[in-house]
Amino acid sequence: MRHFSTLLLLLLAQLTHAQMPVPASPRTVLVRGTAEQELDPEKLDLLLTYRFSDNVKDSERTQNQEENLRQVVQKAGIAADKLVLDDLSAAGYGGFSKTANSNVALTKVYRLTLDQPRQLNTLIPQLVQTGADNLRVVNLRSSQLAATQTEVAAQAAADARQKAAAVVKAAGGQLGNVVAMTEVPDYVPLSEAMRAYQLQGNNAYKAYQGRARETTEIDTPTLRKIKVVAVYEVVFEVKP
Repeated sequence: MRHFSTLLLLLLAQLTHAQMPVPASPRTVLVRGTAEQELDPEKLDLLLTYRFSDNVKDSERTQNQEENLRQVVQKAGIAADKLVLDDLSAAGYGGFSKTANSNVALTKVYRLTLDQPRQLNTLIPQLVQTGADNLRVVNLRSSQLAATQTEVAAQAAADARQKAAAVVKAAGGQLGNVVAMTEVPDYVPLSEAMRAYQLQGNNAYKAYQGRARETTEIDTPTLRKIKVVAVYEVVFEVKP
């Protein structure tokens, strides 16, 4: 009798559980928020490339070029140790015999570190006159970069909420809490995230988040400014 009562209770429990309504999936909206700022660098590096095609027995041209370069740096009030030879390459040409060949194609790359980036305006014409074939600004640095990145990230998140609130209000709903949020490269199309989240579910969206993190790259800075960009895709709950 006791065994029959236990079976009956289990059956009633299963029927009650089966009749319980399945909670509906929350309605959501996915938006992309963006923000950017330009930051003045406090330091930068200038790469100067010189190319020569000379007889190795006559190295006066390369020596004169380096001397002229160091004179320009000295007159600008820049310490001598700020100029270093960053790369040197050479290749023989003009004949089949490597031992008898006395001509080389020589490439020298110098790195000049500037603690005062404003010097670029006057330095570039003078450096070109020393015979530089190419000048390139790299490695722009600022002590305010980390703080600016945090500030721009907050602006991007706020931009996403503002867009979502406007759209949801126009549709007659109310904006709820954040369901999911990820930082993505600004070149990833929104439609990819939309399909992953809405059509394939939250697991697919998490996989998309992982791919986005793996492909994130630091944006190349402009010539005179550090460009700080933040892009966030945020999923909000939509209330009736």
